[in-house]
Amino acid sequence: MFHESSNRIWQSRHGQELLNDVVRLFSDLLAAGGATKPMIQLAMSNAICNAVENRSGTVFTELGNMQRDCMEVMCTWRRETSLVDSEGTPIPLNQGFGSSSFDALCKLAGCEHTSEQILRALVDFGAVSIDSNGMVVSETPTFLLGRAASVGRLATDGLLKQLEGYLRVVHRNVCSVTGSLRARFERACTVSVAIELEPIFDQLVRERGQVFVDSVDEWLERHAGRASTSGRYRELGAGAYFIDLGDRSARTHKG
Repeated sequence: MFHESSNRIWQSRHGQELLNDVVRLFSDLLAAGGATKPMIQLAMSNAICNAVENRSGTVFTELGNMQRDCMEVMCTWRRETSLVDSEGTPIPLNQGFGSSSFDALCKLAGCEHTSEQILRALVDFGAVSIDSNGMVVSETPTFLLGRAASVGRLATDGLLKQLEGYLRVVHRNVCSVTGSLRARFERACTVSVAIELEPIFDQLVRERGQVFVDSVDEWLERHAGRASTSGRYRELGAGAYFIDLGDRSARTHKG
């Protein structure tokens, strides 16, 4: 999760700036791996020429610090004991006021935007829905940057921040080979298995990945309000991802 403590000024970067950073990091990483400038230019040119035209109608959506509020609301909803049932599932909330209202949840999460603005964003991105009684119902365990298949929305600036964060770590770790920087933690595993096992593996990653992200997020939450003696801050986090490297023929499988 991307988190900024409430005692800091949010410095959101906009679409083109984020895109420039992602492409720069990716190009630098390729160069650090031995790719020449002509090779990178050719690859970029081919990628642009072969890019699929955007026919989905997806607009470059920038959430800025609204993303932080949306994530805080969904996480707080799952953690606050008074807002979950006996099985730990978030209970429906009314849109009015009171201890079991969406407005109270937003205040508890320390949101900067109004509850009306946050609710609109959460509905737009499919994180919550409004039932026939006008109650706010949780649809996901956390705020997702995009659910294009169901609601056709994508927080493009959030997506680029995730890509930038991952590329920064890989770039740093490649550079650390020269001894200039200490490597960050980066681990992954892949094995070719029967395609019938893919749904089972998907569920395994979802369950264990969510536990891992929640544990890291709880640590970040406990330390988010700590003031820096130097006056400097850095946005940190961790992620868990499903890795798919495509089909492998039976001849490459080792039984």
